[in-house]
Amino acid sequence: AGGSSFQFPVSSNSSIILIMSKRKNRFRQACETGLVRMARMIIPLFPRKCILALARGLAAFAYMADRRSRKVALANLQAAMGDELSVPEMKRIARGSFRTMALLILDLFWFSRKTVSRLTRWVTFDGSFDEFFETSKAVVVGAHLGNWEVMGQALALKGHPCASVVAPLKNPEVSRILNDLRSATGQDVIQKRGAARAMIKTLREGRRVAVLLDQNTVPSDGGRFVDFFGLPVPMSEIASSLAQRIDAPVVPVFCSADGNGQYKAYALPAMLHEGRNDLTERIAGIVEKEVRAAPAKWLWMYKRWKHVPAGANIDKYPFYARRIEESESAGYETNGG
Repeated sequence: AGGSSFQFPVSSNSSIILIMSKRKNRFRQACETGLVRMARMIIPLFPRKCILALARGLAAFAYMADRRSRKVALANLQAAMGDELSVPEMKRIARGSFRTMALLILDLFWFSRKTVSRLTRWVTFDGSFDEFFETSKAVVVGAHLGNWEVMGQALALKGHPCASVVAPLKNPEVSRILNDLRSATGQDVIQKRGAARAMIKTLREGRRVAVLLDQNTVPSDGGRFVDFFGLPVPMSEIASSLAQRIDAPVVPVFCSADGNGQYKAYALPAMLHEGRNDLTERIAGIVEKEVRAAPAKWLWMYKRWKHVPAGANIDKYPFYARRIEESESAGYETNGG
């Protein structure tokens, strides 16, 4: 009896906390949805110069106010290029990264109005895309570098759509709105869960699929550890697997804006899966090279060096890094193998 009288109020308190948590979550999601809907209505009305100025202002505020993201960005820069850059240079790059992200978010809404004329005016594809346009079946790979969202919309507008893999947000209504914006020009959206099957089907139909590969995908989820800025990080092997299974070329593509808000998209030479060549390693090397060429265009706020494989020196990683189980370090040897 004593046990029952002791457990009852704990259970009640737990229920109350759970109910309050759910109500708080619903309220937060309602606020997020309202802000996104408002942004969708208002932001497209601004002229281009105002969008650029707003991106600078929002980025400056976020850099000062969001201490956690700023700390992650600077820690990432220190781990990746600390021997090459001074502290002021790393801070400059981090601020630029915040501006890149602010412009990406604003432009996702801004291009929703007068979409055809704006994409035609503000997004250009250089001659490197000539071969890309002639190849219908391809695994298109990119990174969180520049503006991958606007490139997908512009490619679809030109009649060369990709079925792009996207991860759902915690707020389903916001996810729906953003996916509507992404698909406005004919771009297909593939949900991350169960994406492999949809990507195989799309490629077998002779169409293109697109995926961003600079994210943490541990071996148990289909990734492997590769070198990135001198440190092993997990990367998905989906591109290499699809290239081998479907016999499709892998084409790296990127898109960045200049100081006037003009986007330029470019494609690198297609890669084929031949024998035992490691496409995943090559893709990681390409992404690193592109980031080094324009570091302020990459998303340094993401915890890219989160997982440390067995045998690697954790002291070289950012503060947030954690060592994972030895079984999860498959495919990487710290002796350079």
